[in-house]
Amino acid sequence: MKPFTRLDADPTVLHGNMGPAYPTVATYAKDPRFASHTQLAYLELSTTAAEIYAQYCNTIALVSGNRGQPSVFIDQRPLDPPLQPAGNTTSYVRAALPSQPLGRKNVRVFSGPQMSPVYPNMTEHHGNHLCAVYVPSGDDTEVVPVPARRPVVPYGDSKIAGFWSLSTGRDSITFLLRERGIPVVSFAAGGWTLHAETGSTLSVDACLPLARKLVECLPSKIILEMGRNDFSSVKFAPSDLIAQLNNLLLAIHQVAPWIPVELLSWTREVTESDRAGVSWAAMRASFLGLATGKPWVSVLDAARYWTQAEAGSFTSDAVHPNDRGQELISSAIAGDEFPWTPKRLGSLFAYYSAEGRLGGSSLIGAVTASGTSPPSITVSGTALMACRVRVEVNTGGTPGGAMKISYSFNAGRQRIRQNVAVPANGVVELAPLGVSVTFSSATYNNLHAYEFNTCVAQWYDLSGNGNHMVVPAGNNAYSPEFNPSSSAFGRRPALAFTPTRRLRLTGISLAAPYTLFLVGRCASQASVRAFFGRTEVGSGLLFYANTATSVAINDEASQINANVNATLPHCYILEVNGASPKIIVDGVSLPLTPNSTLSNKTLTALSIGSDAVEGWGLDSDVMEAGVCSGVLSQDEIDAIVARARHRYRLP
Repeated sequence: MKPFTRLDADPTVLHGNMGPAYPTVATYAKDPRFASHTQLAYLELSTTAAEIYAQYCNTIALVSGNRGQPSVFIDQRPLDPPLQPAGNTTSYVRAALPSQPLGRKNVRVFSGPQMSPVYPNMTEHHGNHLCAVYVPSGDDTEVVPVPARRPVVPYGDSKIAGFWSLSTGRDSITFLLRERGIPVVSFAAGGWTLHAETGSTLSVDACLPLARKLVECLPSKIILEMGRNDFSSVKFAPSDLIAQLNNLLLAIHQVAPWIPVELLSWTREVTESDRAGVSWAAMRASFLGLATGKPWVSVLDAARYWTQAEAGSFTSDAVHPNDRGQELISSAIAGDEFPWTPKRLGSLFAYYSAEGRLGGSSLIGAVTASGTSPPSITVSGTALMACRVRVEVNTGGTPGGAMKISYSFNAGRQRIRQNVAVPANGVVELAPLGVSVTFSSATYNNLHAYEFNTCVAQWYDLSGNGNHMVVPAGNNAYSPEFNPSSSAFGRRPALAFTPTRRLRLTGISLAAPYTLFLVGRCASQASVRAFFGRTEVGSGLLFYANTATSVAINDEASQINANVNATLPHCYILEVNGASPKIIVDGVSLPLTPNSTLSNKTLTALSIGSDAVEGWGLDSDVMEAGVCSGVLSQDEIDAIVARARHRYRLP
């Protein structure tokens, strides 16, 4: 047998490990089999070897399915399948390393997912530990040192540990974040509880040992997801659980006041039965409420990443997030866009977004020029899409001479053309937009630039149902202007309406009850402003700012009012439901005056930005809008609002 060299999985060289100290419990004292005491920690090698042997000590019988399968990665790619150590024993597992063109390979050998953390209360049924790696003695192998980067530390149970994903050795939140270049030290473990860490004494002092361990590796932030198992198994009374979680937050801030904490709420499950008379929704709200008054604590509301109705699609066993669920959670932790979209609503009839498909118009917004005494330009033609256009002079001169320009759409994200010569007639077609710019015979210099917005003649339905909004009678004079950066809505793109511009949807028949939603505002409430309106008498309803302090739904037979400052950015959800109508603003169902019954008239047409019957028009931005059949569930409403708050920086 060829000679091999043993490389111990010492905690000081393990990447993604909580710290260099061994457990102090007597049965584990200085035992290298338990060196890998953080789940999914790994030993990284740079080697020319064609094979390695990994030594694992498994302290739990389960080594397949939802836990226990460690991975080996070669140059950032996993070997398939994951390794299969024997259960409840020490075993040596061979991994053949494919050859590489340059001979040397980057190899990461991982510990497996584990069933409990070690501090302060390690358990015997811990999981799968990497003890050592054996490499052929004749090959060139180096141990890659642990970088000094500050990691993210997730602390929680099996959900954030990644159990029940398709392959827990590679598909968990930890791996997904590492793929993005985010270092992670995972302090999550299957079946774990806060009670096991702190005991039953409710105090900051009881939480200090755990807090000190969480900050030991100087994390960039801590993701706190703990408490679900405590609530489900009633380890604490619900109010005591919230109190102890609050104590933990205070303990973390006491030992490391510079480290931020993000509260990650418990994801939705197929079955959520009350515990001790308290609902899951109430517990989640109390958990996220712990951020109030703590500037070092922020919120990631994972309960809004999928709804109750979708839980079967985003969990693998009705409880734990599957691969799709893990991807949504990791993207939220990484700071991506909110991981839920209205396009997942099962009752969606139509959905429109200013960041979706926008058909262009012959109506062009005002041209803004910059530079010293810039000569004028003229824009003409019909744009194929609505966008922001920038035209810059690269080489000064006159048309037909040395003059050259460049142009781009939407801050350069869609198309850039550079060094385009300007012909003698001064006309340059901005391909493929469909509009042309005409330069005068004046002299231009390379400090001159021009920007303008094209307008929207068609707002495409993103639901897939083909219910597109268009300008009335094909008249482009009604086209709202594309605004690439709405200052009131987090600098996101918007449709900018004026009182004479609107889009409409006709030829539909949607019976009540139904639900409308819209994110927008009006610039002034001194005049009547319509968000949704009719295309003709009897076509549907009107939702408008009817006074300086209120908004209303009017269906021509009755009207309900609610007090709202509509000049502020809001997410509106309107339930047209006979005797049970609602006006929901930023998640709050408002008192209605009078508390009337709507006629439940069938919706046969709908306008956005104006009411064609009365001529009441909007004077500001709309970000998105949608129509659903029926009444939405509470968690669907919560998801719409949570996304709007995240996306548009609503209060």
